[in-house]
Amino acid sequence: MSLFSYRRDQHAETGQPSIHLSAPDERASAQIAPEAGCNLLSFQVEGTEYIYARPAASVLKLLGTPILYPMPNRVRDGQFTFEGRTFTFPTNMGGHFIHGLVREQPWQMDEPVASDDSVACTARIRFAPGTDLYKLFPIRNTLEVTYTLKTDSIRMDWRVQNDDEQQRLPFGLAIHPYFPIIGPRESVRIQVPAAKWMEAENLMPTGRLLDLNDGPADLRQPVSLAALNLDDVFWGMQSDAPATIYFDSIGRTLTLGADDWFTHVVVYTPQGQPYFCIENQSCSTDAHNLYAQGLQRAAHLSILDPGQSFATWLEWRVASQ
Repeated sequence: MSLFSYRRDQHAETGQPSIHLSAPDERASAQIAPEAGCNLLSFQVEGTEYIYARPAASVLKLLGTPILYPMPNRVRDGQFTFEGRTFTFPTNMGGHFIHGLVREQPWQMDEPVASDDSVACTARIRFAPGTDLYKLFPIRNTLEVTYTLKTDSIRMDWRVQNDDEQQRLPFGLAIHPYFPIIGPRESVRIQVPAAKWMEAENLMPTGRLLDLNDGPADLRQPVSLAALNLDDVFWGMQSDAPATIYFDSIGRTLTLGADDWFTHVVVYTPQGQPYFCIENQSCSTDAHNLYAQGLQRAAHLSILDPGQSFATWLEWRVASQ
């Protein structure tokens, strides 16, 4: 009998049907909602919840950990052109399109697999002819994720497959996790060791990569959330220097490990809210349009040839300070 386990469940705060992954004695657990964008709604370690998941009356109708693909964050004017084809999306925020196409869609989930040291579940979503996704983004492709829970961590292994026989696939991938403020706001510190800040006008990057001293905050060392009020893109993240959250009131850290492919991070710290976001992104906001302007370094848009695939990962780990 496996020490780790899983069951069908319902997430208490959102009412979403979920797959509940459990470590022995519930030392760690996770809940994933395959019918609601494969959203990771809960990640608990030793009884502490590290995700803020609630229904929302906004573009994101469900907080938690929305998956943003194939265009993370904003697309200027809801449109971009790639290799002679124009892609148009319904504008949903200030005349722009935001947060991708898969965040609310049902995903196909395999039966989870439990073992003595972990439990994992794999889910996928396909852009195929005849689907609403394909109508908006007419390139055949598949996005797959495997969530693996251990006693102190949850890992997300991603695979993108270009299933199209003719078209190249231009894409970006991100997650939009909402982390709870545990204890007083000033007792939560964040560290995001990026190399540059992306200059922006009305939350749309210009493509200029500026020194951190010229930006709204230098987060290379831990900074309290007390006075931070950010909604900004940072560039130049590396796997050997991940973002870290310090929950000083409980003496824990949450390390947001990421493959080198996740070069960008969006930091969102709204004042007056019980949450904040540190969003690992493989590309910039409005990456397709920046790429079309020749700003490939700033955009970091990924492109797969027909039949090509790509794999990458993210991993969150809880530890004592």
